[in-house]
Amino acid sequence: MRDCVLIRHGETSMAGLFCGHSDPPLNDAGRQQIGLVGAMLGQRPDVIYASDLRRARQSAELIASHFGLAVHVRPGLREIDFGAWEGLYWTQIEEQFPAEARAWMERYPEGKIPAGERYETFRERVRLEMRFLLAEAEIQSLVAVTHGGFIRTALTELYSLPHAEAHRWSAQYASIVSIPFAQAGGTA
Repeated sequence: MRDCVLIRHGETSMAGLFCGHSDPPLNDAGRQQIGLVGAMLGQRPDVIYASDLRRARQSAELIASHFGLAVHVRPGLREIDFGAWEGLYWTQIEEQFPAEARAWMERYPEGKIPAGERYETFRERVRLEMRFLLAEAEIQSLVAVTHGGFIRTALTELYSLPHAEAHRWSAQYASIVSIPFAQAGGTA
């Protein structure tokens, strides 16, 4: 059985803003961050998957070009949809949606996002996508380029990590998280 490598996309012009289903391209810093990832991975994966959002797809394409591979797009790897919070800083959310912001913090990550994706729906999508990746990792080495929220949710679901610890693993752009499936025990 092989590990599955989850990589957070590189930086965009929306750094610091809530950027779920928004679709900005990588910026120069993001391209530089991802440019280092290919060398850091060492061995060539058999396959590279990516979220269909531009920042993840572009990141995957840069990694794939390092290894001479194609990118296979999987919409299930998308970030959570932040609805009315898309494109806002947290301080703006607190000002414009004070009750919802308080509820989000009190029940994180299960607070309600106005016009956004329910966390329960997102968590189920992550579980399904991780099941697919687990099955694929049985037969080939893989890299999946995705988003911070997806990686955090995968870590909390597979390993029951506290959200704060999972956040530390995925907070940086171009973070690399290798999930050994022998330890995950197929709990996704």
